[in-house]
Amino acid sequence: MSRIDLVKAAVDEQLNDSYDLLAMRMLFPPDRVEVKIDQEIKDLYVYPERLDTGYRDEWRAIATRALFRNAFGDHWRPDEENLERYLDFLRDEAIPRCVHDNIELFRMLGEVLSIARSDNAIAFPDPKRRALMKIIWPEKARR
Repeated sequence: MSRIDLVKAAVDEQLNDSYDLLAMRMLFPPDRVEVKIDQEIKDLYVYPERLDTGYRDEWRAIATRALFRNAFGDHWRPDEENLERYLDFLRDEAIPRCVHDNIELFRMLGEVLSIARSDNAIAFPDPKRRALMKIIWPEKARR
């Protein structure tokens, strides 16, 4: 099995949780960021579908690149062992430290996930949702 196949399988099986993916996004931020991560998470309160339609895929790509670049440093070990050791480091040290250092961001993600999973939450298609949101909370006229 190639390294990229090992990494993709590891992300699918061991880093597929929204919290882990957010931690990976925080630990390995992209080079170019158009919107800060805290604003992305705040936007999920209004547009929770973004987590499934875009953010998860972006965060999975970041996790895949990070593992591929960093997990195979010990050249004398087999790739599987290198990857497992790096995943252990992430799970045992790096991700918990990231969660601790950014606890408010992870709390917001938890709230968004709980709202999205509740039985009384209704997701509207994007154009209709915006129209409804404008009716509920009209923007104040700019002067």
